[in-house]
Amino acid sequence: MIAMTTFTLFKKLFFYSKMQFIPFLLIFLLLFSCQKDAKNVSRLEPTGTLSMETNLIIGLEEQPFENQFGRPLAVRTDAENNIYVADRGNLTIKVFDSDGNYLRSLGGRGRGPGEFQDIELMELTPENDLVVMDRGNLQYTVISSEGDLIDSYPYNLSDQFFPTAIQYLDGYMLALFLDASPWSKIERENRDLFHVYSEDFQKRRYSFFPYNALDIQGRYLWLETMYAPGSFTLANDNSRFYYSPAIFTGNLYEFAKNEEGLWEYRKTLQGAIPDVEPYVILDSEEEYREVRLLPGSSIIYSSGGPYMGRILSINMGIFSLEDGSLIHFYGIRRENKEFTEESGYHYLDMYAQVFDPNGKILHYDLLTTMDERRFSRTKSFINWQDEKGNYYLIGHVEDVPVIRRFTVQIN
Repeated sequence: MIAMTTFTLFKKLFFYSKMQFIPFLLIFLLLFSCQKDAKNVSRLEPTGTLSMETNLIIGLEEQPFENQFGRPLAVRTDAENNIYVADRGNLTIKVFDSDGNYLRSLGGRGRGPGEFQDIELMELTPENDLVVMDRGNLQYTVISSEGDLIDSYPYNLSDQFFPTAIQYLDGYMLALFLDASPWSKIERENRDLFHVYSEDFQKRRYSFFPYNALDIQGRYLWLETMYAPGSFTLANDNSRFYYSPAIFTGNLYEFAKNEEGLWEYRKTLQGAIPDVEPYVILDSEEEYREVRLLPGSSIIYSSGGPYMGRILSINMGIFSLEDGSLIHFYGIRRENKEFTEESGYHYLDMYAQVFDPNGKILHYDLLTTMDERRFSRTKSFINWQDEKGNYYLIGHVEDVPVIRRFTVQIN
């Protein structure tokens, strides 16, 4: 079909003016070359070298009540391999030992010391305490592993800084955040995704990497990225970091410091090309109603909207490995033909790809297929990698939210 289209175009150009044969021949060759190059960036064949092994599930229906979750948001582990799960459903941080036995709960709903009105982010501090972004109390709260209040910082309302992921580095903080403020003088597409802040969340030093560098157009995609911009991971020596957008089109991005010691974009890593169109933008509510029960469909009400579409290829997590290589997880949404609106789910195929330190793909495979509610907007399904090489997946088993710990074997 593509070749015939190009040939037809060539015929029309040729007969339009024989005097222009050479320029048109060059155009034809250029088009053919582009198509050939596009085929060369084809979808990879699985290498058959990756496999997944689950070694713990917390939250199963038959487990004790203390093990149950409402809306798990983030997972972290400490030096003793205890597991901390931030649960936005009941505004607590549940603590389990490495075998999944319940130990205690931290926080809880309230406005007292160490309590929360909301949980939008949980991260470990350099002192191995826990920092929680609490938009309900308009503050960042730092608590110990026992739940004692260590410190709190107010929201910087003038700067409208609400990060979705942070990493502490040498006295400052690297944060991922797409600003949705209507008062910003920067055009939406030109707003930066990464920001360097003081450790107390109060002072921005500089920002970099604008949204338009992702090369995905349209207000719907911008809004989806604003809600869930993806995830990033630092290299083991902190000299670089890697970013995967939430809408995965095949590209990952590497960053490093320049001569002035400032972070900047360095290069794009070409990953596996999803075997579906990563997204579909819908132009009307009528179109949306026709597909609203299909996987990845969503509608966002915002000024000038609503904005509608489907996200079919998503980031699931990105992590650095001890040998300097990189592992990235992504998901492809597939339709469950037996889906019902009242009670049902679609499918999410989970892939992993491993890159060498130079950014070349070494391994690529489908790991598993999991159930997914009609639409799950999350910052990262695979939320954490511990020091033993375990990964922590936020998912469901028979519609019950669970934390699944697993390893990836490279054969």
